Amino acid sequence: MPRMSFYTQLLSAVTVLLLVSSRGLAEQQAGQSSLSATEWPWTKLTAPEFPAVRNAEWVQNPIDAFVLAKLEAHGLKPAPSASSRARLRRIYFGLIGLPPSYEEMDAFLKNPTLEAYQGTIERLLKNPGYGEHWGRRWLDLVRYADTQGGALDYARPHMWRYRDYVVRAFNQDRPYDRFIREQLAGDSYRAYGAEGRLGLAFLHQWVPVERDEPELNRRDFLNDVVGVTGSAFLGLTLSCARCHDHKYDPLPIRDYYRIEAFFAPLQVSSTSVAFGQYENPLLDPEKWKEKKQAWKELLDQRRKWRETKTAEFKDRIQQRRFLAATADLKDLAVPVSERELSETMKEGVLFNEQEREVFRLIRRQSASFANPNHPEYFEPKAYTAGDSSLKHFVATHVLAVGDFRSKQEAVEPGYLSAITGHSDPVNLDGITGSRRKLLAEWLASPDNPLTARVMVNRIWQHHFGKGLVATSSDFGENGSGTVHSDLIDWLAVQFIESGWSIKEIHRLILSSNVYQQSVKHPQAAEFEMIDAENHYLWVREQLRLEAEAIRDSVLAVSGQLNHEVGGPPFFPVVDDELMQRAPTWWEPSSTRERDRRTIYMLQIRSLQSPFIKVFDGPNMDESCPVREVTTVTPQAFALFNSNLSHQQSQAFAQRIEMEVGTAPVAQVERAFQIAFQRPPTEIEREKCVAFLTATPSTEPASSGSDIAPIASSGEDNVETGKPRGSLADLCLVLFNSNEFVYLE
Repeated sequence: MPRMSFYTQLLSAVTVLLLVSSRGLAEQQAGQSSLSATEWPWTKLTAPEFPAVRNAEWVQNPIDAFVLAKLEAHGLKPAPSASSRARLRRIYFGLIGLPPSYEEMDAFLKNPTLEAYQGTIERLLKNPGYGEHWGRRWLDLVRYADTQGGALDYARPHMWRYRDYVVRAFNQDRPYDRFIREQLAGDSYRAYGAEGRLGLAFLHQWVPVERDEPELNRRDFLNDVVGVTGSAFLGLTLSCARCHDHKYDPLPIRDYYRIEAFFAPLQVSSTSVAFGQYENPLLDPEKWKEKKQAWKELLDQRRKWRETKTAEFKDRIQQRRFLAATADLKDLAVPVSERELSETMKEGVLFNEQEREVFRLIRRQSASFANPNHPEYFEPKAYTAGDSSLKHFVATHVLAVGDFRSKQEAVEPGYLSAITGHSDPVNLDGITGSRRKLLAEWLASPDNPLTARVMVNRIWQHHFGKGLVATSSDFGENGSGTVHSDLIDWLAVQFIESGWSIKEIHRLILSSNVYQQSVKHPQAAEFEMIDAENHYLWVREQLRLEAEAIRDSVLAVSGQLNHEVGGPPFFPVVDDELMQRAPTWWEPSSTRERDRRTIYMLQIRSLQSPFIKVFDGPNMDESCPVREVTTVTPQAFALFNSNLSHQQSQAFAQRIEMEVGTAPVAQVERAFQIAFQRPPTEIEREKCVAFLTATPSTEPASSGSDIAPIASSGEDNVETGKPRGSLADLCLVLFNSNEFVYLE
């Protein structure tokens, strides 16, 4: 066959691109139309009938039937099952965000039965790491942080109790309907006790903006609460109806303010809330007492040091004062002010550079803004909510273009008319507790068509990397739409019938053949022409680990991971130059504290951890339903050059030496077992042993190996003259391999 000319190839490529684009657009339009209140997802939730399929043997559970029916209708076939090793790694990272041990992998590979697979799922669902991994995903939605953000970024020293509350809720498989009630109106449910009140910190996550008019601060707060409630629980962009009727969805501006009316009397504050039986102070009182005392002593030491140094500096200025001819003797007795001290430091006459640096540190330690070094981390307080004593007199008005100065008609609390079919206000007569309780009951009702649909889609999203509705906080017309509305409905019905059990949805999804598909398909080129975006799920997408899972896995593999749960956040190591830019300051916690899981790291809005940020951590100022997944050069720098990677590669090497000794072959074998839960291939073994011993390989080592070229430590081998690498260098390379950060 003659070779095609450049222009012929170009024309062919453009034709294919247009074909794929048009088909992709058709697929999108198939799941997305001009929505009205009588169309999905506004329709009443009912269980759809199971579709008939030709390849019934492939159906492991009803999820497979719904997916396979669409595949067959479009001439597609599912990918073969992933390897047993890939499936085990998938459920470990999917449920607890950590790798299995090599021993666990070896046992499973010797008995890769359905019973063993399902047994592993059950064991992982009971692992405390499950709540830590899945709790982080909820914290993304509510834009959790230990500081308030904005220009001042004050510390919120009790917010960690909400973080721990979320982790507990997932570990206990707390019914999702109760989870909703606690976060919106935990103060109105006596049966939920103090634990339920901890959930109210959901209403306290807003980021304040400094305003000249107090009314604008109140507007910011209410706008935030309504918007996040709509996006997190209903998957709706309610905020788009704040200034005018929603341009895409059946959400009139009046409905927005009817929802706001539930929150109109809301007041949030930090109050005393006794520690509960599942919290650290009662689980381990002695350790809690030690940590509390250590924090108090540390702050006292810093305070005394600052006072001593400041007094020394002021005394020097006082001694250098001279009596001017026209001055009064009593002028010499005037104390040196903070302003005078600051100005004298800037002059650089009485104080050298080292002393001026000490003074700058004093100023940073005692700063009012962006200072996370708060004395109340260990106090029995929490961020809760209540209603104003004037709640019966608080009026809510529709605001033209969202301007509080342009009040229009007054509205009473009410639900979304697109769901209820009417605009009648709720009846507040005789209500006990907050009116927010009525909103929480409506959101958590099986009759609400959106709540269960949105949550099962979120669970699916985190297992597959993309939700059945890709825009998981926007189920409206301007969202992605879906071709799997029937599957979402079936899962939503199962969710409700299971008692709103999130773990039950995990079991269903992870047991399906759709979930267990390989990332490789023998007919991939052909099927990409039909469904390039994989809307119909004919193959599994390869997933990169989240930032937290990468860091936690590095610690787990090195053997340094501290599994201690809960409590105030630990302070990470951050470059001082970055802290000065923020500006903020803190002293890193002890190494043992810093080796805890990433969910317990200090979350300060003015300075996100560089490691987490570079691997697409969430924007803490906004609700984050879907994290971006990028591939950028700084990621390689972070994983190869960071202090974390180098320290943990050293620890990893020490672990290997302790377990198998100093023989290079045994070290390489064990390194691969721990890092990848498999032995090395022959080429990998040969290449890595040669690196450690500086013995030249007799075969080319480039073919068939997943290991990138290994950087040398620079130590020369006397006999061969070739650079010899250290075991820590090899461990560092394993951390940087695709296999470490991507799932098959």
